[in-house]
Amino acid sequence: LTKQYADESKPCSRTVINYCKNIVDSYCGYLATPGYISYSSPDDIEEVMNILRYNDYQFEDSNFLLDALIYGVAAELMYIDNNSKTRFKLINPTNCFGVYDDSLSGDLLYFVRIYKVNDWDDSNTFNVDVYSDVNVKHYTMNGENGYVHYVNEEPHYFSQCPANILVMPDEKSVFDCVLTLQDAANELVSSEIDDYSAFCDAYLTLTGVDADAEDIASMKANRVLILPEGAQAAWLTKSANDAQVENILKRIHDSIYRIAQCPDFSSETFVGGVSSGVAIRYRLTGMENKAGIIEGAMKKALQRRVEIISGIASLKLGEEVFRDIQIEFKRNIPEDLTATVALINSLKGTVSDATLLSQLN
Repeated sequence: LTKQYADESKPCSRTVINYCKNIVDSYCGYLATPGYISYSSPDDIEEVMNILRYNDYQFEDSNFLLDALIYGVAAELMYIDNNSKTRFKLINPTNCFGVYDDSLSGDLLYFVRIYKVNDWDDSNTFNVDVYSDVNVKHYTMNGENGYVHYVNEEPHYFSQCPANILVMPDEKSVFDCVLTLQDAANELVSSEIDDYSAFCDAYLTLTGVDADAEDIASMKANRVLILPEGAQAAWLTKSANDAQVENILKRIHDSIYRIAQCPDFSSETFVGGVSSGVAIRYRLTGMENKAGIIEGAMKKALQRRVEIISGIASLKLGEEVFRDIQIEFKRNIPEDLTATVALINSLKGTVSDATLLSQLN
């Protein structure tokens, strides 16, 4: 995006083919499409579910994972609103960080949030909020790395640090492994567009013609060439090897999806010849392996969220209710209904109708 040429008259396109966004959207849709993460328990958890629904948890879960896939880390802050309701809100990961215990448990001790006092003037003053397990301390800071001034503090009622942080493996984005390939694809496409633009503005060579700038301008304006006998006019263009460029782009394209372990869902190689849900699952094996690791990290973060919520609701539910809450992830892939129907029909008369109905989604 900062590319430039010494010759300012030369075409200089900055084209972006956003593979990174496509990979992020694919993983987010595969793992955290609204309605595909569920909470269940043998106990009565209606109070917890009411709090989750009040916060539109399906939308929040999806965006929680989206931030983690992009930044390598995601954070949400718990608070009590003016209606005494428990709330959780995503915080931009670039504006906050956690401080952890250095013991084996690695508990979150503090959560620090830094943000500008306002964005509508030239003020360079920042607010700094430090959350612990008992209170939140407020500071102001002059500049992004200035001196910190204590303002005040207030208690909270979550009994632990009221923040929830989702950390990806190695704290890297899901597309970190293909960034250099992404840059190569963009550079190659931009250069091709530059060459095409330059081709459109190719030089016209006049051989055996004695013409000044005024004559050339007149011929250009009138779309007429006045040439003496024996003179020649021809375009001076650069020959381009389109096949070579296409081959390089295809190799980069294939390498990006292979290394990111994310199928190109629009490609003929993925959708062509697929006749069953089993075949689709087989082609998603690489993505599923990576998704399983991401799911483990996200489930841990969601369980901590439920633990904090249960702590607030403990007067009604008891402190340990969160331990029995199961969080289930369902993959967002097409269901093979034909195979399910065939299975049910083949079992008719062998098992009960209740068992047959239980096979339906």
